[in-house]
Amino acid sequence: MTTPILALEKDLFFAVRMRDTLKHHAMEVIIVRTLAAFEQRLMSTEDEKPVLAIVNIATLGVDWAAAIRAARTRTIPVLAFGSHMDLAARAKALEAGAQRVVANSKFTSDMLGLVRQMLNGPAGIASAEEEIDETKEKA
Repeated sequence: MTTPILALEKDLFFAVRMRDTLKHHAMEVIIVRTLAAFEQRLMSTEDEKPVLAIVNIATLGVDWAAAIRAARTRTIPVLAFGSHMDLAARAKALEAGAQRVVANSKFTSDMLGLVRQMLNGPAGIASAEEEIDETKEKA
């Protein structure tokens, strides 16, 4: 059985990389490019309901904050990633309900580890303060 994960990502090449990286670990990543498609997938039946949402907060032309709120309304944890320089987007993602927000470089280098931490529940999720402090050190 595979673990269903929903991802909001418009970049086709990165979406394929995400899907291919995680499929080798019994995780099925469903990639969507619009808010409407994201919300529709959140309404899946229990067997297909995503257990995690991944949101690219650098995505232009999509209300990614609304996607985060929609996932959290359905009690689906959210892992968000974006530019380590865009502190406003990071703050907006946390305010919308993302449990963890990491820099693109962190997500790319440790995608599997981050996803596994999120799937292991609250004990595996770093606090928002730790993530923000990590960003300040890099800036």
